[in-house]
Order: sequence, then C-alpha cells, then structure tokens
Amino acid sequence: MHRVLGGLVAALVLALAASCGGGEPPPAPIRALEATAERAYLDDLPQASSVVRVRFNRAVEPTKLRALNAAFRLTAPEGSPLTGHPLTEMPVEGVELISSRVVELTVGALIVSGSTLHVSTEALSGPDDDVSVVVTSEFTELGVVLAGGVFAFGDFSLVEQRDPEAPTASDRDPFAVRAALEEHLDEREASAAVRETALFLYDGMDPEVVAAPKLRAALAALAGTFADAAVRSLLGPDNCTGASAAFIGFQEPPGDLDLVARVTYDDDGRRIVSIRPDLEAAPFELLMPLLAHEAVHCDRQDSLTEEIVASAIDVFLYIHLLISQPELARDTSPLARNFNIEALAMLNSGRAIPESLGILPSPHGREVLPDSGVAYGSFVDAIAAAYEDDVDATAPVEPVAQQYLDALAQAVGAPLGSAIDLNYVDLLIGRATTFEAISNLLDLFDLAPG
Repeated sequence: MHRVLGGLVAALVLALAASCGGGEPPPAPIRALEATAERAYLDDLPQASSVVRVRFNRAVEPTKLRALNAAFRLTAPEGSPLTGHPLTEMPVEGVELISSRVVELTVGALIVSGSTLHVSTEALSGPDDDVSVVVTSEFTELGVVLAGGVFAFGDFSLVEQRDPEAPTASDRDPFAVRAALEEHLDEREASAAVRETALFLYDGMDPEVVAAPKLRAALAALAGTFADAAVRSLLGPDNCTGASAAFIGFQEPPGDLDLVARVTYDDDGRRIVSIRPDLEAAPFELLMPLLAHEAVHCDRQDSLTEEIVASAIDVFLYIHLLISQPELARDTSPLARNFNIEALAMLNSGRAIPESLGILPSPHGREVLPDSGVAYGSFVDAIAAAYEDDVDATAPVEPVAQQYLDALAQAVGAPLGSAIDLNYVDLLIGRATTFEAISNLLDLFDLAPG
C-alpha cells in the first residue's frame, strides 16, 4: 500500500513540474572568485605590464569578443595616495579565455595589490550587472612607483653648484682625522673586529706613501665593506703590478684637468693615485668611493665598460654610506653634488629589477635625470657621456672589480658573474640593494615620481 502511494505521489510531482514549465534550475550568478596579478616578462626581462588571471565560480561564455575585451576595468585601492596618478592607470589591453572558468588579462601597467577588478557580467552571458574582486599582486604602491616611474629631485639644493673649500688645520691633523674615523665606525655600527682593523690600518700607513690623513682614513674605512679589496690592492702586492702603490695623495691628476682622480705609473710601474687637491676639505667618507674606484684601475688598458663598472661601484657605495651618514648629501664639497646626481640616475635605472637600483635602462624607457636638460636613458648613458669615445673596448676584467662583485654576490646569495658583463652588474646591484637604502634616498633627496 505504502509503495503504491509513494510511486503515485512521485508521478504526480513530475507531472506537476512538467505542467508548470519546469526543467534545469537557472545557473548560479557569475562571480569572480579570485584575481591574481603578476608582472609580465619578455625574453626573461621584466616589463612595465602585467598578466591577471581571473577565476570564476562557473563557466563563462563571452557574448562576443569585442564585448569581452570591454568587460574588465581596474581601479586603484580605495584611499590610495596614488589615485589619479598616471601610474595607477591600468588599461586592459587584451583578454584570453584560458579555460571555461579562467580568463587571462593583459594589462598595460603594474598593479598595486588591493586594486579592484570590476567585471561586467553582461558580456559573459550573465545578468546585466557588475561584480568585483580584489586583486592580489606582488607590488605595493611604493613598488609600483619604483618599478614604473621616474623620480625627480624635490630639493634642488642637493644639485646646486658647489665651490671647493680650502682645507683647515684639522683636515691635516692626524689625531683629529683619526677621531673622525672612530666616529664614522660608530655611526655605521662596525663590528669590533672591523673597528680594530680600520684603526690598525690608519695607524700603520706610511705617510710617505699616503701623505694626507684624510686619504689614510678613507682607505682604512673601506675595511669591512664590499670594497675592502681596495685596501689590499693599493697597500700591498695583491694587484696586477705585483707591488703596492708608490703614492696616493692630493695633487693635480696629470692630463685632463676635468678628472677628479687618476691612476698613473712611476718608472718602476707602480701606481700613483692622484686626487684633485681642492677636494682635501671634503669629509673622508666622500673620498672612500673615489679610492674604491681608482683601485679598480691596475693595468694600463682602460675600457668604457671598466669605467662604467667602477663608477657603478663607487655610487653604490655612496648610496649605502648615506644610510648611516645622510649629512654627506648636503656637504659643501662638489663631490657630494656629483654623487647625488649619479645616485638619482642609478635609482631611475635597472633592467633586471626596475624597482631597485640598476645601471641599464628600465622598462619605463624615460630619462633618468628629469629636469636636468640632458637626455640620458640610463646610468650607463650618463657615465659614458663623461668619457672619451676612444677608450680601449677590449680591456680585460680588472681583478679588484671582480673581487668587489664577488663579495656582493656572496653577501646576498647571488650567482657569481663577470665584472665586464653589464647585464650581470645591473642584476647584482639590484639584488644587493636594501629597501632601507632606497627608502633613505627617497626621504633624503625629497624624491617624487616625475
């Protein structure tokens, strides 16, 4: 009895459903479940564009391709200080169906994590309304600005012309300079071992070879940095000449009067390092990058690549010195102005890691010294413009430059590479740069996206 009634009830339910026009239930409303953005790459090089993968709750069907291309729109995070800035314009340039539920967007910009993707479901065979989803990305707002923008000085006093000052008695007082060296080591929080080594070097240098206390302090202070190979190269036989430098001092560099420093040789083939005498009043910390640079030059062959790499090394060192001694950027020495300009060019460059420091052109393709009146596309261009076109293009790797880069690579766990490979130098400098160094530059130079 119960079985018959149960079958009868089921039949009645089916008949009723059929008579009421029943069938498959309506599809669930289309919803975007997640959206993930990644930087786009071309030939392994980062681009100023992104790929966004959007996953939906069910299969989507475009009503037509043109409608699909117009179905997506990106907006910056609510309350973002960059809202309305050109760097937050994120045009959707292409759409591709990867699977029934996944759509891939090509976007002509880098995307800040927390941006919103708006989807017009009318173009996806859905209801006539919009849905949205928050986008997850590797980039913060600062990361997008660093990778996609060009910075300009907000404080132009940093790049005003500066006249060298005459050295004072304290600049030539070995005890006063030694005290300044101790203070420097304290400010950069040098370890006890580095402190002991640096002071030992300062006290032990031959005044006949390194006459000026400022230069003795600058050379000693390189101990414990990635450029400490300069100490061994200049003060000992660990260099291509097999002998220590014959003289390191303040005197006019022979030849081109525009040079700040130059390496020449005595009759026995030993190096002579000449630093412009009107720089003696500069803090010895500004002389550290000069000595690190000149220590690179050992053989008598000098290539443009060698000069670019040596310059990259000295500016990289300067930028990191500014972390513990930001006052160096405002020193009255013309060295400070020169380093400030080159530091900005390095910040606005970087092919391998555009949001870090670098030397090659960034994907944004804009000038690295905005408002300067000179059109340089990279740090490399800015440095190359200062050298003659007829430098030896075939000069071999200088061992000291290689030692600098090897030390940097080992410190950050990067692979070793050649010191005359500009692509490698660009990558290594990008990887070795700390966020602290970049943040300090932004604040110190009062930089803003141009």
